Amino acid sequence: MQVDVSWGELEIGQTDGARNRLVAAGAMPLAAGAGNSTAKLTYYTPPLRGFEVGASYTPLPRGNADLPDPREALHLVEAAIRKTVTLGGVNARLTAGTSRARVRSDSRRLPRQSWILGTRFAWQSVTLDGDLRRQQEADGVSVRSLNAALAYGRGDMTLSLRVRRTAPEGAAASDHYLADLSYAITPRWQVMADTDFDGAAESMGAVVKVGARLQF
Repeated sequence: MQVDVSWGELEIGQTDGARNRLVAAGAMPLAAGAGNSTAKLTYYTPPLRGFEVGASYTPLPRGNADLPDPREALHLVEAAIRKTVTLGGVNARLTAGTSRARVRSDSRRLPRQSWILGTRFAWQSVTLDGDLRRQQEADGVSVRSLNAALAYGRGDMTLSLRVRRTAPEGAAASDHYLADLSYAITPRWQVMADTDFDGAAESMGAVVKVGARLQF
């Protein structure tokens, strides 16, 4: 259910939370949150001088599991703010978001708490994304990550480059690189290729995939 009034927008049901909607996270997907199939209450303020603010409450967050489980996770609260500006021909988006939940110490459903600062700059066919994140896992271990992405689209071709540096508390940092290329031969045929290189010690190294997509 969605209600729009002069003092903002109220959503109740299986919708995106405030972080998913407002935070610029184009470089890498956000960490596990409430889950789109989990009922939540969300409020957004009206845009004011380019600012938008939102907050969400989920009593039984599903996280990255199939079903909610109150023995593992309860009471997820999320908040986010977004500022949109245009400078010359560049569209800029500055965002920040945070979350906190009651999570059992041995659960892996979602972080106990997290925050993210993100930016997005778009100019003609080029988009640049970047963000800094920190999350505290259920067992208390903190993980910081720095993410960046550059995307270029022209005509039927799209190219994107992404990089992530992750620094877990008490462990060595690792780097992750991804490159994706897609070309639409026709509106229904698309050829894709991607390269994934993970610099972590236990990773498989580089993985290259090539495929085609047919839309019926």
